[in-house]
Amino acid sequence: YTYLGGLRAVVKTDIIQFAILVAGGLTITLVAVHELGGWSELYASTPPAHMSLHLPADHENLPWTMLFGLFFLNINYWCGNQAVMQRSLAAKNLREAQLGLMVGGVMKYFMAVIIIVPGIALYGLIGDRLGEVDAAFPYLVQNFLPSGLAGLILCALFASLMSTVDSTFNSLSTLWSVDIYGKYLKADASDAELVSAGRQTVIVCLLTGLATGLLLLSVKFSDGGKAFTHFLNETRYFVNCGLVDLLLSAVLLISPKPKYTLLAFLFAGPLNFALKEGFSFLHGNYGVTDLNYFLRAGIVIVFSFLLFQVLIGRARWAPTKNLFELKDKEVKWFAVGLLVSLISLHILFH
Repeated sequence: YTYLGGLRAVVKTDIIQFAILVAGGLTITLVAVHELGGWSELYASTPPAHMSLHLPADHENLPWTMLFGLFFLNINYWCGNQAVMQRSLAAKNLREAQLGLMVGGVMKYFMAVIIIVPGIALYGLIGDRLGEVDAAFPYLVQNFLPSGLAGLILCALFASLMSTVDSTFNSLSTLWSVDIYGKYLKADASDAELVSAGRQTVIVCLLTGLATGLLLLSVKFSDGGKAFTHFLNETRYFVNCGLVDLLLSAVLLISPKPKYTLLAFLFAGPLNFALKEGFSFLHGNYGVTDLNYFLRAGIVIVFSFLLFQVLIGRARWAPTKNLFELKDKEVKWFAVGLLVSLISLHILFH
């Protein structure tokens, strides 16, 4: 349907898939909490640290200091990801685009609940007996749900997968047909030719995606005790740090010089790798605390941006007021409310 219907088909099917995903996630959450004995048992049956947003600074995967790096990395996803931004660009006006993004932010709270709470409830039920960290969700489905509800959860997982895949396919086909094929390979291409080039890209993405999926499966099965999410994040951040530098240059600076912008982008990856290897060496030989990959990414982004754009490139900062362009008062209060709620949650669940 992505091949035939493009973005319109993706958006319409995503609405259906989202409803199935929420229904499945809500089901597994309620069942897990019920088996535990109720919401109050989330605090009574689990260590306090499991109900805190901020883990100790020396935590291996998710120390609270990661918020520094995660802030910049989220700029890459929410402000530069074609799969997200194409929906905003397809909105009928700026107001609708801004409201849509902020509604997505509110729904992210709900998604966090249905993803995190079942895992906490399972810890309260069986402790840390699971040998594989990614097995928590399948364990809940297999042991606590009847076959009908388990089928709903399976549908929800497929819906989540399809929503991600169709958005990626459509984004890549758009980037190829509009930004590469229509600009450099055939500048006089007609709309029909651009659409045809985009559809061919969908087929190529399908084949390469399947091959990549098989490769990642082999990586996952080779080390079942490691959380696969962290492996994927750390791998892609070798590229994403440079992308964030591009975004920061475009938004925060007035006419940044292209060569310094390119250098900041190219420098971020090797710097990230050098810091990773350097701290691994110090940790293994001298007991120095290893640097979490989220925090490392934040350091790489800020250092490479300041080095090439501010110190060497002497680029000028754009006026701060340009960063805040809200369409009307309703959008403004929505944004303020979302910001206040985010800060409040961090204080409440500190």
